[in-house]
Amino acid sequence: MFITRSSGSATRRPSAKVARALEIHRSVMACNAHIAIDRESTHALTAALMLPCYKAEFRTLVLAMSSEEERELRYALNASCASVA
Repeated sequence: MFITRSSGSATRRPSAKVARALEIHRSVMACNAHIAIDRESTHALTAALMLPCYKAEFRTLVLAMSSEEERELRYALNASCASVA
């Protein structure tokens, strides 16, 4: 589910960079969950290896975003965090 704020009340799909950043963020969260559940499992070990790669890719992508895309990403991440809580 993609939720972004636009100038009106309409909801639109996020830009390609924002959509990719949201995918990476979900991967980071999944890695953290696997590590928290069982540090000795194969999934947790794989997650521990992939986590720095995902974080670096996320950071690089955010640095390449325009200010509008950054706002769009912040809003989408806030909305997803609010729905989890």
